[in-house]
Parts: sequence; C-alpha cells; structure tokens
Amino acid sequence: MPAPTILRNRGGCVASLSRAIRALEAFVNHPAGIGLTPLSVELGYGKASLSKILSTLEREGFVRCDPATSRFHLSWRLLALAYGYAERVGIPDLCTPILQALADETGELVQLAVVEGDDVLFVAKAEGSDRRLRMVSLVGAVAPLHATASGKLWLASLPDAEAAAILAKRALPRLASRTMTSRPRVLAHLRQVRARGYAITDGELVDGARAVGAAIVHRGRMVGSVAVSGPTARLPLRTLHRMAASVRRTATQLATIWPYGVSAVDFGVGRDLTNGSRRGGSRWRQA
Repeated sequence: MPAPTILRNRGGCVASLSRAIRALEAFVNHPAGIGLTPLSVELGYGKASLSKILSTLEREGFVRCDPATSRFHLSWRLLALAYGYAERVGIPDLCTPILQALADETGELVQLAVVEGDDVLFVAKAEGSDRRLRMVSLVGAVAPLHATASGKLWLASLPDAEAAAILAKRALPRLASRTMTSRPRVLAHLRQVRARGYAITDGELVDGARAVGAAIVHRGRMVGSVAVSGPTARLPLRTLHRMAASVRRTATQLATIWPYGVSAVDFGVGRDLTNGSRRGGSRWRQA
C-alpha cells in the first residue's frame, strides 16, 4: 500500500505547517491578541482552515483563546521552548550561524561587538570564503570609538552631549592615515551615521582596510553591533554601501534573539567581575 501523500508546495515545504508558522509569526504584531476574522484577512487564509490551525495550536499549547474577547494570544509554551533552547545552547552558539551567514554572503570577515559601560568590545567573529588576504580579527579587543564602525555606531546612538562627554575623556590617537583625531569632526560625522543607519570606516583603523557596521538595538537601546571588514581592494565604497542592507538585516536578526543582560563575559571575553581582570584574547589576534 503506498504511503499517504502529504501536500507540499513547490519549495518542498509541508503546506499546512507553513501556514501554521505564518500564523504564529503574525502574533508578533498583535501583543493584545487578535480575533479569527481579522487574522484570516491579514494572512489571506479561509476562516475554516485558519480555525483548524488555531485549534491545533491551542490544543498543543502554543496559542490560547481568551473566552471573554475571543482573541487569540501566543502562550507560554512557545516562549518556554525559545528560552529553554537559548539557555542550553548559549548566546555564542545562537549568534554564530547568523554571523556565518553574513560572512558567507559577503566573503569577508564579520565581527560582533557588545556594549559594556563606556566601552565596545569585540566578542565573536565569522570568516568569509575569500582567503587570499585575510583581515586581522579584533576579538578580545576594545574598539577605538573614533576609528571603528562599532565605536561610531555606539557614539551615534547617544545624544550629542553624552557622546561629546565620552570623547572629551579619551585620547583620539591617529591609528592610520585617515583616522579622525578632531573631536568636532567626529561629532559631525556621527550625524551622518545616524542619518544613514549604518557606519563606515575607510582606512581609519588600519591603512588599506574598510568596514561597514550596523547597530543591534534591543529594548530601545544599542547593545552591540555587527560589522563586515575587508581590504580596500575587495571593498570599494560603493560595495560597502550596498552591503549595508545585509549588515542591517543581520543586526535585526541578532536583536530578535538577544537575551536581556548579555555581556562580553557570556562570550568568554571582557571583564571578569569577580576579580576585575580582562578575559579573552590578546588585543590583536590573527584571524
């Protein structure tokens, strides 16, 4: 007897499962819940088929229906699965596939940084496929705020007065031929970063290297950044500007899985609060 046929779409997905996933995703935009009719209109599903999907999800504990309003809500079970998985896997392993996808797309070095106090620390990386000339990884290092995309992004996330106060307390050494060492010039540049929604460095940290980065925003504040860097020969400025959309998309993906209170120590680098020492790699490490 032949095995029963399961309806599949052209992409090879089980159609009913795909519809159920889309229904679950729709709840993100409806924290107060949503009724059957408006949800069917939003998704373009028939009410009868959507009712069966929601009934199944409710029976399995993924959604609940408020009898007083007839609105459906996400339930605790989906959150418990997500948080339980995140706790067991750990934030580094959650971030790695996202970083690697961007590295594979761009062929370049991708680095993740987190904000800690007045510092931005590089905590993780993923390598691209182009190995003819490899960039030096900064994992374990504190980002120079005036000369890195990650540092500029953090300063740009602050009010001008706060960014100026932080810059006033720090030296702005010339690290490469194009490093901005004037505080007024850096502050003016931050307005451009805010307007674009991403930051670019062009021979400011290392001669012959460029980078583009985007902020990871969680609960309304910047908690970290993701940046792509490579040699100027492979990354003309027009390419960096085109890459910005992919970098910003990756930052958004990281923000969706970012647990509250993550620090560099969760990645095995940063300051160990038990003894105040710096953990992680050397200030400059070869990738």
